[in-house]
Amino acid sequence: MQLVSEKYVVSSGDLDFLAFSFAQMRSQGRHLCTEAITGNMDNDCKLLFLQRYDRYLEQLEEELVTA
Repeated sequence: MQLVSEKYVVSSGDLDFLAFSFAQMRSQGRHLCTEAITGNMDNDCKLLFLQRYDRYLEQLEEELVTA
């Protein structure tokens, strides 16, 4: 059995993809708990994710209003 001693690295592109995906689900009416989504993230990742999530959610909601 091999042990992993290094932390997994999360790129900003990964967080961007996740933020957009969850924002899209939320804009479709699905209930999401951002605390559960970000629970295992460190503070920097959590902050970046939430900023992008909020931005995408705002953009998607604007699209729904103008459509």
